Amino acid sequence: MRIYIGNVEIAGYFTKLRDGFEKEGIRADLWFLSKNKYYQNRMPFLVSVNQWLFDRFKKGGSSLNRWLTLPFLLLTKAVIFVWVLARYDVFILNSHAYFNFHELAVLKYFRKKIIFVCLGTESRPLYMSGNSILTKYVNEGQLKYGVCYEDVKRQKEEIERIERYADIMINHPPTALFHSKPFIAWMHIGFPSGNGEGAALNSNERSRLVKILHAPSLALSKGSAEIEAMVNNLKEQGYPVEFVRLENVPNHKVLETIREVDIVVDELYADIPLGGLGTEAAVAHKPVLSAGYYSGCVHSDYPAEVIPPSVFCQPEFLEQELLSLVVDRNKRFEIGEASAQFVKNNWNNREVARKFMCLINGDIPANWYFEPEKINCIHGYGMQEDKLKKFIFGYIEKYGAEALFLEHNPVLKSKVLDFVHEKRFVLSERKVS
Repeated sequence: MRIYIGNVEIAGYFTKLRDGFEKEGIRADLWFLSKNKYYQNRMPFLVSVNQWLFDRFKKGGSSLNRWLTLPFLLLTKAVIFVWVLARYDVFILNSHAYFNFHELAVLKYFRKKIIFVCLGTESRPLYMSGNSILTKYVNEGQLKYGVCYEDVKRQKEEIERIERYADIMINHPPTALFHSKPFIAWMHIGFPSGNGEGAALNSNERSRLVKILHAPSLALSKGSAEIEAMVNNLKEQGYPVEFVRLENVPNHKVLETIREVDIVVDELYADIPLGGLGTEAAVAHKPVLSAGYYSGCVHSDYPAEVIPPSVFCQPEFLEQELLSLVVDRNKRFEIGEASAQFVKNNWNNREVARKFMCLINGDIPANWYFEPEKINCIHGYGMQEDKLKKFIFGYIEKYGAEALFLEHNPVLKSKVLDFVHEKRFVLSERKVS
């Protein structure tokens, strides 16, 4: 059995998954068609050429340069695809497509096993994604609902195409609104975190200064300004805290800094209790604090034994939870140790690879599946709930409720409409001093 893993790295997930397969004595190859600047992997020559062409196409400047690059990019992709089609039996895929996921029909025709892994952005409806709303659909006070509508329409079509041909889809309930078939709930599989050999990495315990790390990939949607304001507020109250913020640095620099801090604050508007940064911090026995509206739903979607023991709370309680970690060294230690043991036992590379082997072999526990009709958390991601409601309300007002593209799930569509029209004050903004 030959396993293909592609087509782009996301937070180190797929590199560590490959390592887990290798630890199990199973060969799996990485094929990344585009680069991740935080994670570097050696690629075959033609794949490196494809990465260069793709980067040139995306950032090529003028339209002429882009369109001159496109034929070469498509040709290179076609050659690579024919090669991997002949070589591999199992395809573990993610958000970067060869040909807008039409290639999945070819894989299916040749009886390849297809496992598609959703890690958030590719499947979360864009009208519920703070990343997209804040950076693309709201520009200098103008609301670009038309751009959003076209993007969502294309996104929905891609999810339908993937569902049609993939043997298995792995997703997370709050990001799976476009699903019409049962999927594997993501936390049953987990986030590969290493090989379980991590030891406690302590900062200078003689210092009274509590160092707090925040390392956002996208500061707007991570609530970075609010998080920094909370730390500044603690400083003003006289608490001995230091804020360490890292952006646009290689992953090894983040790992080095994790060793030196006492607390890691991940996100203010997350829909997972422990993501890539949080997992890396847990391996180092550091307490991880994250907030998000999904914290009110996670225990109804998953059994307690698969939920990481990090601090995961509603956004309005993040500062309160942060303060409790600052003043209580023992609590920091206990949460850090519990998180470390959880990822060591449940999310180490080999264990995650074994779970993928269960998927490949069809030996899947029934409780791993999640029915789309049972999705309850429709609070979005990456921005304040009241602002999100305002954006979606305007979107629906312009294009109608059909623009939600939830006709496949009338119950869920009703939930979203009720959510949008519900008025609830969530969290006031504070300026960063």
